[in-house]
Amino acid sequence: MFRRPVLRTAIVLMTAAALAVPSAAGAAAPTPVLHDENPSGNFGDWYTGAVPPGATADKPVILFVQGLHSDYSTWLGTDKYYEAAYNAGYRTAFVQLKDADGTGGNMWTNGAKLAEVIRKVAQHYGVSKINIIAHSKGGIDTQTALVHYGAASYVNVVHQLSTPNKGSELADLAYSSWASWLADLLGKNDDAVYSLQTSYMANFRSQTDARTENKATVTYMSGGMGDDGWFTSYWFAHAILPGEDDGAVSLDSAFGLPYGIRSFTKDISHSAMVKASETWSLVRPKLSTGSAVQAMALTSAEGGKLPVAPRLGGTNTASEANGEVGFIFRGGEVNGTVEAQLPLESGLQSMTLEVLTAKADTALVLRAPSGRTYSPSDAPAAPEADDVFQGAIRRTFQVEKPEAGSWTLEVSGTGDAYFAAARLVEGGQVKTRVTAGKKVYRQGERAQLNVDLGSRVQGSLKRADLHAAGEGKSAQRKRQDGELQGSGELKDGKLAVSFETPQQPGVYNLSLDVEGTNERGEKVTRSVIYNFAVTDAAGKLK
Repeated sequence: MFRRPVLRTAIVLMTAAALAVPSAAGAAAPTPVLHDENPSGNFGDWYTGAVPPGATADKPVILFVQGLHSDYSTWLGTDKYYEAAYNAGYRTAFVQLKDADGTGGNMWTNGAKLAEVIRKVAQHYGVSKINIIAHSKGGIDTQTALVHYGAASYVNVVHQLSTPNKGSELADLAYSSWASWLADLLGKNDDAVYSLQTSYMANFRSQTDARTENKATVTYMSGGMGDDGWFTSYWFAHAILPGEDDGAVSLDSAFGLPYGIRSFTKDISHSAMVKASETWSLVRPKLSTGSAVQAMALTSAEGGKLPVAPRLGGTNTASEANGEVGFIFRGGEVNGTVEAQLPLESGLQSMTLEVLTAKADTALVLRAPSGRTYSPSDAPAAPEADDVFQGAIRRTFQVEKPEAGSWTLEVSGTGDAYFAAARLVEGGQVKTRVTAGKKVYRQGERAQLNVDLGSRVQGSLKRADLHAAGEGKSAQRKRQDGELQGSGELKDGKLAVSFETPQQPGVYNLSLDVEGTNERGEKVTRSVIYNFAVTDAAGKLK
């Protein structure tokens, strides 16, 4: 995924890195001091870093806020931000949010506590305002603290590192009928992941973006476009996420604040965004304080509308380089042996099948239509990956030019669950797309949905499962044909569907298998997900 940058860019970055990133001769940062606000756990605790010898009043205090299912150690260690900030003369602080105690908290839980800590950090250092550097969901928690819990007057600058401001399609996937079994078993379908679903975030944006508190703070946005290598979790996520992404957050979501200032993009993965050698030199210049920053924000040609910064090296994603990508999803409980069918048409360049389970001893076998069997390979480890399926056992099957017909995935085990994603690289420029007028509906409102397989396929909607996110397996039920209305037929690869949204407020996932026949008479199947929210009369989710 990496490409050598142009010479001029390389010289600028090397010079900046030499000045901003601690070298081998730099002092190791002393262990931060705990302020124990929660003797029975971690939630609400905060830490202050050692005051460096070079600290001066013109350098702002920095509070670091980590992301999904992470704790304050995200910022500690070699090549991390605490050491870089210490050696650059910045006073620092860290916070423990609900995620530090195991299950993740949503922006309301974390934001309320973070607002308290922001005030305490400012008081501790005797300053009126601090700066915040936030990774991933930490940016959403930070905005909630500032806008909804009164902490905006204490913060001058927020610099987001790949924050999913519009949510993440991976969170949608975790609540689909295929993946929810495994996500439940892994304990990852918690309040944090629930709140990152794209429709939940659309509702959050409607409650937040018009608030005047947003004007009190300068917010910088940044995003990644890389991964941790072939077949890693971030690599697979590239095909699921729309457009350019870092394996967890798309650039469209990372730059999703209309009033935010676009800081930078770089071809690195989501977890690499917090490595000092990768991004500190790009963040540090934005940390200046005072009226100059405010003036820049107000006169930046509508900062949120600035073009995306030039890419710092890298190649196109696999879908762009090798043809577009379609998916077939499968998943469910495993008690004994279960089989999943994967119908493939001819002409595919490759199929990469990733299978996730909770247990390592669950056996996997892939059978081709001809009877040939394939054994899986272990996916490369990515210990710092903080995706929504963190902790799952990942195995892959790679098949070049797969034969047409029905492939069978056999999964054998007990007390387990699996999620399988068949990533199909097609020879032509075709890609399955789902479009809808909106993401948030009133109770009982009709939803309009269009599915385009991108090729001349005739057929119908084979399966539609509606899953109420957060209500467990019992919330899943199959939608009958009469409940999903519209054209009913897949014509030239296009399917129009309408349905009445539920009366119960909440977040829902409609998992669809669309099946048709191509011009060669071969079965073509693609899986798609539509995430939407239903609000009550007051515009609130449950």
